Amino acid sequence: MGNQNDFVLNVLKGLAIFADLDDHALRDLSALFDERIYAHDEIIFEEGAMGNSMMVITSGQVRVSQTQGPNVEEALIVLKEGDVFGEMALIEDLPRSATTIAHTNVIIFEISREHFLSYIEKDCVNGLKIVLKLARILSSRLRETDNKVKAFVNMSQWI
Repeated sequence: MGNQNDFVLNVLKGLAIFADLDDHALRDLSALFDERIYAHDEIIFEEGAMGNSMMVITSGQVRVSQTQGPNVEEALIVLKEGDVFGEMALIEDLPRSATTIAHTNVIIFEISREHFLSYIEKDCVNGLKIVLKLARILSSRLRETDNKVKAFVNMSQWI
């Protein structure tokens, strides 16, 4: 099991969300992740399902989509190796806001809300570092969405 934890540790070291953590903190955190493997076009989670974990893409790509009607998928973004998704589920107990699908064969590391919150409670200093990075990620995504909405509103004035 040590080799698996070392692999997870090396993946986490390269992620912006965990960039401020030292090796000891990363080693403790790496033990809380589980590996998941999905085949091309396999649904990872569906919009509306209750969320309780965050995922890190270690290999492959994940498509984030919303359903626009029966059998109509609107792809919002394709995430790649090193990207995180599902992070909102770590801080809120609400349904998933989008569907995620394996765009290619994909390997993901997943941490549950329970393990994440337990880690933060146990190591408040490093937990705060992670939460601040998480807030920056969410803020950046919100700002990007806001810019898209503004562009859509501006374009709709010409229709």
